[in-house]
Amino acid sequence: MGVLGLRTYIEKQTSLLEDLPFRDSKLIIDGCNLYHELYFQNLHIKLDLKHGGEYEAFEDLITEFFSILRDCDIQPYVVIDGGGDYTDRKFAILKRRSEEEIIKTNKLSTGRKRRSLPLLTKYVFAQTLHKLKVPFVQCYEDDGEIAALANQWNCPVLSNDSDFYIFDLKAGFLPTQHFCWEYVDVNTDTNQKYIPSKHFKVESLCASFNIMNKDLLPVFACIHDIMELQKMALPGINSIDGLLEWLSRFRSPEEAIDGFLKRIKYKKKKYVVRKALFNGIQEYKLTKSSLAQFFNSETQIACTGPLQALPAWILMHLHEGKMGSFIIYVLLQKRVMLNPQVEDFQQPSSHKISRPIRQVLYGLVLLGKQQTVDKHVAAAKTSTATDKCYVTEYDREGLTLTSSEVEAIETKVKEGLQLETLPEEPHALRLQIFLETLGVPSVTFRGLSLHLQFQVFVMRYWLVNAQPQPNLVHLWGLLLGMVHGQLNTTARAQIGTDFFVILWGLETRLKLKTQANLDHEVAHLYSQWQSCLWWSLCLNRLLCCPLPEPECARLYQGTLVHHAAREFKRGIKPESLLPMGSEAEKLFRQMRDAVLSLVDEDVVRRISTRYRNRAVGNRCNDLSAEEPNYEHLMQEDIEDYDDDDDDDDDDDGKQSKAKDHKKGRSECFYTIRTRHKAKARNANHPSKKSERRCFD
Repeated sequence: MGVLGLRTYIEKQTSLLEDLPFRDSKLIIDGCNLYHELYFQNLHIKLDLKHGGEYEAFEDLITEFFSILRDCDIQPYVVIDGGGDYTDRKFAILKRRSEEEIIKTNKLSTGRKRRSLPLLTKYVFAQTLHKLKVPFVQCYEDDGEIAALANQWNCPVLSNDSDFYIFDLKAGFLPTQHFCWEYVDVNTDTNQKYIPSKHFKVESLCASFNIMNKDLLPVFACIHDIMELQKMALPGINSIDGLLEWLSRFRSPEEAIDGFLKRIKYKKKKYVVRKALFNGIQEYKLTKSSLAQFFNSETQIACTGPLQALPAWILMHLHEGKMGSFIIYVLLQKRVMLNPQVEDFQQPSSHKISRPIRQVLYGLVLLGKQQTVDKHVAAAKTSTATDKCYVTEYDREGLTLTSSEVEAIETKVKEGLQLETLPEEPHALRLQIFLETLGVPSVTFRGLSLHLQFQVFVMRYWLVNAQPQPNLVHLWGLLLGMVHGQLNTTARAQIGTDFFVILWGLETRLKLKTQANLDHEVAHLYSQWQSCLWWSLCLNRLLCCPLPEPECARLYQGTLVHHAAREFKRGIKPESLLPMGSEAEKLFRQMRDAVLSLVDEDVVRRISTRYRNRAVGNRCNDLSAEEPNYEHLMQEDIEDYDDDDDDDDDDDGKQSKAKDHKKGRSECFYTIRTRHKAKARNANHPSKKSERRCFD
């Protein structure tokens, strides 16, 4: 997790960093550090932080970065820290960081400048690497794996983690903040492109302190950490300069440790410090990397300790970045840390809405795992209260990090599912589990493209369960962002430019209003949407993707969505942003009708009534004579929905809809039966008063 203050110290010692025109080499990249740097520190594009994420622009940055590496003949290998501290050694640090994130996101919500990554940042990063075919691995050991791989391949590491100032790297270390990829230069002699960068080697640091033994640097890092954590004040060695100068007097790590322990008075404390020092130093010892074979042949990485107990398919998906680190926390610690978002901190956490999804996920992981570990014990169990299994969730209450026990729930679709054999279950059953969890009723899916179904189902769950209740304005804002993301991947010449010109004008005009206060209700609702999306993605992956996974970068553009909702509140019609008959308008209507057809009539009535009340209030407070009639707009939207529903029994209506979907759309025809009944639903999934046939 780095050596506090060391990076700043190195920056001030300009002689320790040498200029390096970097090209034509392998490069080991610290993935977590890279996506932080790209999102926060890009020189040309300032990505928004308070509206929930600018994922499409972030994807463009990632694509540009790796394109430039390719132009300079640099072969990247990305190692993403899985974040799974399954050893519990640094749990106190993780809690402290979570508490700090709560404070940061709260300050962002009040308009103050802070840096906190949007929820889906890492997900978008990994998806983009897959799409670009950049070799990467999600690793659950320590930074030593990155250093060991770099030494094995004799190439540098790109990161901002100050631990890499301590590792003895043969080819050195490239600090990310000095890796000037935005300013590629050309060698006039060879006409080859290169990236201007700064280069660090431990020999330079040791030479500036009496040619200190470089084996003493891990001792320095561990002593420094202990003194910082325990607030120890020892005369002469409190500063980085003083500690390095003092250590340079010793010939070996053992001598230095003995010398440090002599400065500690209490015997009991000496024992604790000695143990911490020896454990810490072990983390800097490099062995042969287990990652090289994975990159060369994508074979299974050998795991040690508790990770060996995980099913082989889970381990492979973890290393391929196809599953989040939450599963390690759940399996080995029964614990999950929920990432705070920019939202209304007077309301309960935005993650509360997705708890039922997590409960099913916990059940699949834990209850199935118990059977694979000890079938005899599982068979002997009876259905009593003592059989219940819980996961400790760490989330915010107000501005305080708190914990709560959340019960793991076994899916009713099929009892006795085992985690180890979950991929072998029929596709229809895994899909049924997903749909049942999201409360999607029994339907026949027709006409809606397969690649749109995931986001429609998640939107249905959000619309039914979000608090406060969303209205049509919030739904329209989300849909508009999705239409923009979906069609932005298509050649604009094929779909017309009007839609993008209009949206570009909307984005440009509204981004100028940087001083406008954040609408906390909108922020909270869209943070709930992202939580639903995140945990639905996790569930879908655990079920081995019964539904195609959407490109997250296409689903949510924070600034556009927030400001579109603001414009809709003022009375702007969606039709004014969607040219009649365009692909954008058709896609908007298709997704809108699909979502509304999946919810009860009383939900449609509530979101429409709330929109009408909000619209009337706005009209009374706005003296502008140009505002349109809100009641007419609301009624038009409901009539469009009802007309589509009535067409279910009209052959001509079916034929006209079929024509709309037939051209350029891939249709999916299958029937899924869930256990939902019209009059028997739990509180999280209200029943429909009448069944509708959807997506005809």
